[in-house]
Amino acid sequence: MKYDILFWDIDGTLMDFKRAEAKALSQSLREVDVIPTEELISEYSQINISYWKRLETGELTKAEVLLGRFVEFLGRRKIKADPEAFLMSYEGHLGHAWFIQDNSLELCKELKEKGLRQYVVTNGWVDVQKTKLKESGFDKIMDGSFISDELGVPKPKKEFFEACFEQIFGTKEPSPSQLSRMLIIGDSLTSDMKGGVNAGIDCCWYRPAGEANTENISVDYEIEDLWQIWNILEEHV
Repeated sequence: MKYDILFWDIDGTLMDFKRAEAKALSQSLREVDVIPTEELISEYSQINISYWKRLETGELTKAEVLLGRFVEFLGRRKIKADPEAFLMSYEGHLGHAWFIQDNSLELCKELKEKGLRQYVVTNGWVDVQKTKLKESGFDKIMDGSFISDELGVPKPKKEFFEACFEQIFGTKEPSPSQLSRMLIIGDSLTSDMKGGVNAGIDCCWYRPAGEANTENISVDYEIEDLWQIWNILEEHV
């Protein structure tokens, strides 16, 4: 196989983040006596996406993203709750609100059996991500996890991937032949795909709803089901 090292995004790729987000937010809203509605969940989701995109561009810090989205959401909806307490409630629920997507756990098991090395790469909060990986069983399959909190820099910055390379290859600047063995799979054009481009590795964009590429970011492959990764890998046997 051409690729023997895979970088997997978690939220929106290996796991269904929208379902997890809705469940965790609903639990936190009920705790402050607010009935969760699709409208509330959708509004928060849009705010959340906008804040994470501002992290990717360097406009906001991780701490500003985590708290700021709730300051805006609660304030906009005039919900009487302390934003910091609401944040802690939400993140506490989110760690346990995980839903495996496309039977990805079994997929990664089969890839591991074929000898591929697999790592998760994520900007999520470290405690939440580690809880999800442990409870779901992904921690037993992956060869490692790279979380922006621990690396000190988020995707899509090149420095994020340099930190990954240093742990995998012992150098921040792998050779072209080493880079050519790596593939990143993720749902975000601006985080995963742009990160792969910045790092000099091939990119596989996961777009389960058939989304259009509106970001003008180059990708090497597109898949709508994670199991289609086999088509890419077996092309190069």
